[in-house]
Amino acid sequence: MAAELLFPKLVIFGASGPTGRHLVQQALNKGHLVSAVVRSPDKFDIRHEKLEVIKGDVFDSESLNPILQDKDAVLSCLGAHGTSVFKHTTLYSESMKSISAAMERSNVDRLVCVTSWGTQKEPGNPKLMEYLLKPLMMAGFIHDMALMERMLMETNLNYTVVRPPGLKNDPAKGDYSVQEGQIVPNTSWFIPRADVADFMLSSLNTPEWDRKCVAIGSKS
Repeated sequence: MAAELLFPKLVIFGASGPTGRHLVQQALNKGHLVSAVVRSPDKFDIRHEKLEVIKGDVFDSESLNPILQDKDAVLSCLGAHGTSVFKHTTLYSESMKSISAAMERSNVDRLVCVTSWGTQKEPGNPKLMEYLLKPLMMAGFIHDMALMERMLMETNLNYTVVRPPGLKNDPAKGDYSVQEGQIVPNTSWFIPRADVADFMLSSLNTPEWDRKCVAIGSKS
């Protein structure tokens, strides 16, 4: 007999992205009712009796109201794929401003979203990250991720921010560590997207990660 779901009805933003697809499929496998919000529903090829695919604009907050109506939780895998130091983005902060406002209007409190290792500068961050990766490879999006995190801390939402290192498309290993903070020491610099999706869903089942920013790292 399957365990009762605390948040049975989910809205997933960024569902058509590489991490979002894992999240949608895993949520369906666990028995959730899923509303997958995408830009082009006709290009989304996952099909399931418990899946609703909806065209949505994450920057139009008012348009999100009917999507969030009577839902239990929101998960976001929105990402500015391919953004570099030469192309700065405001996708994270602007989309979350819109989503969080719609959540508050719709009385949806629970949110799980993804940023990255090292969004905030702290003494324990690896020097390689602070002096090479962030200035040269992550500058286009890391500051906006940090802004999004600070915005969430000022809301009343029950958020969990998941901070992974580099993401890869390998099969899930299920062998990962999580802890509050910027990084997980002694873990790999890369983690399967499927493992990130697994933790996002599992964080719904416990209050341990409520209103926290949590780093995740692969042990192998």
